[in-house]
Amino acid sequence: MHAKQVFALLMLCAGMMSGCVASGRLYPVQGPLAALTAPPVMTARLTQSPSAISLVLANGERFSGPIKVVNPASANLNPAGSPPVLPQPNLAFAWGTVYGQGFFVAKVLGQQLGQGVLTGSQGTVVQVEIAVARGVAVDNKGNIYKIVF
Repeated sequence: MHAKQVFALLMLCAGMMSGCVASGRLYPVQGPLAALTAPPVMTARLTQSPSAISLVLANGERFSGPIKVVNPASANLNPAGSPPVLPQPNLAFAWGTVYGQGFFVAKVLGQQLGQGVLTGSQGTVVQVEIAVARGVAVDNKGNIYKIVF
């Protein structure tokens, strides 16, 4: 399949109705932001043409960049450093944190997924992975997010 066709399928599965934009939210599940009494929620917007994602943190920091289709062939279970140095080959460790140990190998490995690495307006780096109607993200400040569309 052509990369744009795969991304279109991801977008469709993310709940799009024949349009070219999907909106979602990123919820911190581990790290400094998750430890707050009221964890901030990040908003996300996926576009099909061009294949891109934009994010906005609760503090107003903005991110925008391309999404590429990747085919993970192995699980990256032990990222170097804490927080991990981005980009990582894949976010298997984050999928396990969000959806349960072994989720990446059982449900994501071998599937095509959308991946992007974005640098925010205040210097934060976020790596996102999207598969079907869910995803995960990791930032360079030690936060792991669950993405819901």
